[in-house]
Amino acid sequence: MKTGKISVYCLLVSLLWPAGIRPDETSWRLGREPQNYRLDNGLSVVWQRDDAAANSVVVLVVRGGDRDDPPGKPGLAYLTGRLALEIPDPKKLQQLMGFGSTFSLAVGGDYALITIRSLSRYLAPTLTVMTAILTQPLFSDQRIDVIKDLMRHLQRMETDNPTEFMRKTAGKTFFGPAAYGAALFGDEASLAQIGKKDIQSFFRSHYVSGNMAAVVISDLDEEIIKPLIAASLGSLPAGPGLPCRPVAARKPELPRLTAERQSEQTHISISVLLPGLTADGFVLARLLETWLGKGIGSRLWPLRGRADLTYGVNAELSPNREGMLLSVYMRTDSDRSGEAQAELAQLLRAVHENGIGAAELAAAKAYARADFWRENESRERRAATLAFLEGSGLSYRLAGDFSERLEKIGLEEFNAFIREWLAPERWVTLLIGPPDKLAE
Repeated sequence: MKTGKISVYCLLVSLLWPAGIRPDETSWRLGREPQNYRLDNGLSVVWQRDDAAANSVVVLVVRGGDRDDPPGKPGLAYLTGRLALEIPDPKKLQQLMGFGSTFSLAVGGDYALITIRSLSRYLAPTLTVMTAILTQPLFSDQRIDVIKDLMRHLQRMETDNPTEFMRKTAGKTFFGPAAYGAALFGDEASLAQIGKKDIQSFFRSHYVSGNMAAVVISDLDEEIIKPLIAASLGSLPAGPGLPCRPVAARKPELPRLTAERQSEQTHISISVLLPGLTADGFVLARLLETWLGKGIGSRLWPLRGRADLTYGVNAELSPNREGMLLSVYMRTDSDRSGEAQAELAQLLRAVHENGIGAAELAAAKAYARADFWRENESRERRAATLAFLEGSGLSYRLAGDFSERLEKIGLEEFNAFIREWLAPERWVTLLIGPPDKLAE
């Protein structure tokens, strides 16, 4: 990397550091160090005190994402989670609205996250309402049909959005037709197959304390928050944790895929499968993602300045337990898709052949560290990160150790990682655009 790029990179890092966070402080860099304890029903709780505002975030982690969908029934994990949060009583919905409390569901490959947001003074009644719903969900035929219709709509949205379609295609290419995002919302055949008994069985086996964890970030004092959490989340049914359904990565059948869209633009991506998820591997992958596509000092950024070659470039890591997926992608005018594809491939070949130098590695580490802290500065994002680490089979402590592990990555180690995992024979290229512009 040229000196000018390093200077800009370092300037950005200095601007991105959250207030009060410096690399010479204690190893835990994301607010106060959390406590981890277990409720009587077996639920693991990670609690962090945060006095920044008088509100609270609770994230329930259910270990079981779309990789746990039974064969022939993709979409079951999402359908079950969505139904489990349906409020059967309008009065309860009015209560939550009156409190200003909200909740949402996100289903990934290895886990599902239920996020509950509340003003701290209303946290107790909010959790009382939410746990009552989760312990006695209503799986009626009418509700099931409504959510299935919603999932059909989400399938169409996923197909129409090039970035979402890229993620779905990458999951399908490397893991088969029904894991890690390949069919999160199911398909017409699977939705026809999934019945009430399937939903009830999935719920009873997965939504139990031994298969769940909770991340709580709040300004409430310990003597208030711990009894409150015990009284509410302690009512979740007890039950054992489940082993993950085996999912094996596979060798892609084709190195180049196309999808026809009537559009003035072409979406171009190159995806590779990285190793399975470990603490050190996750940090290496995050560093690679940052160096390739995050910010104006990244390797992809110069493509933006090539005579309007692209409207945007990015690198995106999907940290799945059985294999992390890295995609670099760009969007260009369809008339220039061939040129843009060649430029992107040439850049990645240079990365693979030449690796990274010491000064560039130091700048990339600084940016990755700052980006991680900035990303997790808000309590909701921080709670989601801690929950992801718990749900993926790692530990929430990795969030506090991230900076230390990042700093330990050596030049030879990182270049060996690049040489092994970014080899051109591992690439899968995807072009999404008008049919007459997708030819070789």
